[in-house]
Amino acid sequence: MKFKDSVVTVILPVYNASKYLPDCLSSLELQTHRDLQIIAIDDHSRDDSLKVLRQYKKNFDNFEIYSNKKRYGLAVCYNRAIKRARGKFVAFMNPHDINAISRFKRQVNFLLNNPRTVAVGTQYTRIDDSNKRLEKSDLPEEHETIYDTLIHTSSLQPETVMINRTLLPKDLLYFRNNKYPFIYTEVFVKFFQYGKIANIKQSLYFHREGIKRAGRKASRLNKTISMIKLWLSSRSNYDYKPSVKSMLPQLVKGV
Repeated sequence: MKFKDSVVTVILPVYNASKYLPDCLSSLELQTHRDLQIIAIDDHSRDDSLKVLRQYKKNFDNFEIYSNKKRYGLAVCYNRAIKRARGKFVAFMNPHDINAISRFKRQVNFLLNNPRTVAVGTQYTRIDDSNKRLEKSDLPEEHETIYDTLIHTSSLQPETVMINRTLLPKDLLYFRNNKYPFIYTEVFVKFFQYGKIANIKQSLYFHREGIKRAGRKASRLNKTISMIKLWLSSRSNYDYKPSVKSMLPQLVKGV
C-alpha cells in the first residue's frame, strides 16, 4: 500500500467507553489538521460505545468503524487497524481521553521538520472525571534521555505518540498481547534502529485519571518481570543497549 503523504491515520480502540467517547470524538472532529483517517475498532463493548461511534460517523468524511465479534484486546485491535491504515503518519488515541485541537498539526510539522525522527510524543495534562485539569507531565524531550529510560520509566505517554511510517520497515508495526505499557514499549524500542524519538514540550493531550482501563492491572512484581524480559530481548534482538546504571533504580524498586 502506498502511503498518503499528508494523511494522519488515528487508531482508536474502544471498549466500554461510552461515557467519555463523545469528548474524545469531538476533539478529533475539531483538529486543525484536517486530513485524517480515523479507524475505530469496538472490542465487543457491552455499553453504548458502538452506538456513539455510529452517531459520530456522520460528522467525519474518513471515519471507519469495525466491530469485533468477541473481545480480543488491544493488540488485535491495533493490528487490525494497522492493516487498513493509509496515512504516512499513524497516531494513537484512547477513548477516555481528549486531544488538544492542534495536536496532530504540531506533530506532523515536527516530523516534517525533523526528518530523522521516527516518532514523536507530547506532554500531557491529567484531568478528572469532569475534565478539570490537574497537573502537567514533565517528560524528557531529548532522544538520548528517552533512549536510556524508555523501558523502565514513563518517558513516553504511549497514546500521545505519532509515527512516521516511511522510516520503518513495512511489517515492523505489530503488537503483541502484553500488559500496559509494554504492549507499546515492545514496538517503540524497535524504532531506535531507524531514527530518533522525541517529545514535544507543549501539552497536547488530556489523560483522564481515576477510571478503570482495560488491560492495565498487573502487580509490581509482574511489571518488573515484564520489564526485565523486554530489556533482555531488546538487547539481543534490536541491539538496544541503555546503560545498566539507568536500569538499576527501577530494578531495586521493583524488588
